[in-house]
Amino acid sequence: MTEPVRRDWHVGQWGPLGWLETALKGAGIVVGVAALVTALGRAADGADGIRLAQVILLAVLSAGLLAAVADRLLEREVVGMAFIPLMLAGHVCMTVALARDGDLGGHVVAFGALMLAGDLVKLAFLATSDFRVRDLPRAVPIALTGSYAAGYAALLVMQAAA
Repeated sequence: MTEPVRRDWHVGQWGPLGWLETALKGAGIVVGVAALVTALGRAADGADGIRLAQVILLAVLSAGLLAAVADRLLEREVVGMAFIPLMLAGHVCMTVALARDGDLGGHVVAFGALMLAGDLVKLAFLATSDFRVRDLPRAVPIALTGSYAAGYAALLVMQAAA
């Protein structure tokens, strides 16, 4: 039986698209934290209807990011490992904020738009680079990123309908 290859910690070669994705999502994280700070300053009113669907969607996206923490540990890439807990925190902040307070429309739109833009940039990066995730087929990270982009698009559509 062969032992799995253990990679050393390293900094990946992200290029301009990778760093643009990071910047967009970093701004989204700030929006998520700001939404929670705003929501904590108000009385909680509980979510129902469309807002409850948004909270559930954000919780599912957050759960996926929790799984991504394990993936980043396997990859042993410094920037990804530093960034993914912040992504998770930003998503959890936005989830809790929206569960508490229905008057966060601007925050929800900004968060969803920034995360969607980041994932569209990531899709462009994946399509134009030789980026690989271990020995997974290239379609896997593209499909995962696409599903997150669809989630953020759905969040924005729901917000427009609210």
